Amino acid sequence: MTHDKLTVSARQLQNHTLHPDFLNEYILGDELGSGGFGFVVSATRKSDRKEVAVKFIFRDKVPVHGWTKDPELGVIPMEIYVLRNVEHANIIGYLNAFQDQKFFYLIMELHGTPWSASNPLLSKHNTTTSSSSSINLGHLGSENEPFMEPPKASLLVRRTSCDLFECIEHHSKFSEGQARMIFKQIVECVEYLNSRGICHRDIKDENIVIDNDFRVKLIDFGSAVIIPRPQGKLFDRFYGTINYASPEILKGEKYRAEAAEIWALGILLYTILYGEVPFNDPVQAISGPFITPRVRSSPDCIHLLNWMLTKNPERRATIENIVNHPWLSG
Repeated sequence: MTHDKLTVSARQLQNHTLHPDFLNEYILGDELGSGGFGFVVSATRKSDRKEVAVKFIFRDKVPVHGWTKDPELGVIPMEIYVLRNVEHANIIGYLNAFQDQKFFYLIMELHGTPWSASNPLLSKHNTTTSSSSSINLGHLGSENEPFMEPPKASLLVRRTSCDLFECIEHHSKFSEGQARMIFKQIVECVEYLNSRGICHRDIKDENIVIDNDFRVKLIDFGSAVIIPRPQGKLFDRFYGTINYASPEILKGEKYRAEAAEIWALGILLYTILYGEVPFNDPVQAISGPFITPRVRSSPDCIHLLNWMLTKNPERRATIENIVNHPWLSG
């Protein structure tokens, strides 16, 4: 296979010596995803054959604001710090972390059903076997060391996504009850983070993994921030996804992360309900109404959407308002 046809993970790891402690515990599998700050692959834990997700974070791509100090691990990316210090049924679980000169390795639980048009109910974490790539697996031990040489990783395959975006694409439309079930889990997760002073800052369908029972988990905390309490903080830079950006962000104003998070939740709920985004462009998001849904929804549902998508952040719903709203709590 030519270099330009390799997955991102195969290209990045083919000449890289992985951390020996990581190799002692895990065997790499398929690529799960990639982005500007790193890539994610599956791996099998040798001790119990459990499949996990490993996010390789480029050290030199972590922005200045993306670092924090952990009392045990030292200076680490905020994403690792946050996941290491939270625990919620709807947040992807932290398992371990390693680092070398090029990467931080974030080991997480693996969750979700691979969604595809041909077979939406594939068995969880189904792995496609491929020919092995030429990854340098580093120091592999000797007869006196407690581990054997692992097989070469099969990183030439990109696994079908397990995220909510693909789930929505497959179903085209959820019933209002299904949408409520999915959205309520996300709201409970955001409420928990808010109670810990944490804002995710990039809530969207692609950052939520979901299985065929519609159980969801929030992932990708690379843009997360800890809000100082009780005074709060205004931000002047946006690190999320433009389709989910609130009007105050689009206008270049300083913004409260908590209020912007609520707007993103409104965009997400609309997308879950109707399979499309509520605004055609930033101008409409700033000053226009959201697109009239093609499917009729209950009055309570429309009321909640309108409240979350209020242009003025001071009048926008809070996470407490959403949790206690009749559409979710009734």
